[in-house]
Amino acid sequence: MGIALIASLTLSGALAAWMLIQTLSGSSGQSLPRAGERIDASFAGLRDTRGAALDEHALATRYRLVTFGFTTCPNVCPLTLMGIHQALDELGPDAARILPVFVSVDPQRDTPRALSVYVKAFDARIVALTGPPRAVERVAQQYRVFFDRRTLDAKSGSYLVEHSAFVLLVDPQQRIRVAIPSTAAPAEIAARIVRAVREGASVQT
Repeated sequence: MGIALIASLTLSGALAAWMLIQTLSGSSGQSLPRAGERIDASFAGLRDTRGAALDEHALATRYRLVTFGFTTCPNVCPLTLMGIHQALDELGPDAARILPVFVSVDPQRDTPRALSVYVKAFDARIVALTGPPRAVERVAQQYRVFFDRRTLDAKSGSYLVEHSAFVLLVDPQQRIRVAIPSTAAPAEIAARIVRAVREGASVQT
């Protein structure tokens, strides 16, 4: 399934468990996004792996399927992206109405090449974005996402990034349709995305 995915899934179980606990502990004090909440869903200041900004006008009629993470995330991010891949496959032609986005909260290590290899290991339709730390922080706040760098070993400089672990489906009117915790199995993440997209298609705005 790709070098990046294999590397992520074969990290030590203890490290993976620690990351899962940290990302879902609610230590940020922030509440989960609410369905129906309108947000600023722009990605201003971020760039894709080719160095290009997203065309916000072209997104005016599309859903945004957004999750935040980083390429060396032990297991939360890989499982979440597997769920997104399954949802896109299950939606078939309707997947064209969705822009799946992975925003890196680790711009120091997640180079354009690293991000490109990582997301392609799951689904080539996923767009990876990152940018200067301040831009990443601003977009994360818009999406109600918390993240914080945690040093594991001061001597070596190794670290992980604690981050909110959920998937957001945002409709063309920039309203949150559903927020799915990454504690869910990939199949459940996929099912909830598919259901929300199909239900949203029948809603008059």
